[in-house]
Amino acid sequence: MSNVSALQQQLNEAESVVNELRKQMDAERKSERTQAIATARELIKAHDLSASDLGLSGKGATKRVVGDKRNVVAPKYRDPDSGKTWTGRGKSPAWFSAQLAAGHAKEEFLIQS
Repeated sequence: MSNVSALQQQLNEAESVVNELRKQMDAERKSERTQAIATARELIKAHDLSASDLGLSGKGATKRVVGDKRNVVAPKYRDPDSGKTWTGRGKSPAWFSAQLAAGHAKEEFLIQS
């Protein structure tokens, strides 16, 4: 068992060293970032540059909106019991299929515009 405990102790020591190195690396990155910002500000001031000169909008970073490019379609059918709707596209919902199986016509569920 002493081998296992010795190995566990070595592992704990190694993890401590790794954690200390990570802290040092983070501190160094923060220092470099601060220095880079200061240098950039000096250059901008020295050359009298504006945000538009640098290709920036001046309103902060803009994010490209990534989303669904499809158009929103108005619902075509409504379940009178639950109020749930369906556009009529894609697989029909369970409530719609159940109503059709019960003998109702799909025209009964059309939303009047």
